Amino acid sequence: MSIDDVISTDLDRDLARLREVLARHHFPTRQDDVLALLVARHEPSRLLWRAAVLDRAQVYRSADEVCGAIARSTNAGMPPPPGR
Repeated sequence: MSIDDVISTDLDRDLARLREVLARHHFPTRQDDVLALLVARHEPSRLLWRAAVLDRAQVYRSADEVCGAIARSTNAGMPPPPGR
């Protein structure tokens, strides 16, 4: 299994967890708000790494938009998340 396979496999798990975290979050939101929420909830650093790809200037109107943007960035040549 390559690192790309690991990142893609873990992506589904990470997005599921992110959807749980964002379930009670108020939208619209921006990257800074998502990152602050993850830090405040002591979520794993890999979720912060995932959220770091979000566009800082974009306003996200739902958890689906946030997760969709993260999923699209997965193949953008980013290094593996922490702990991988």
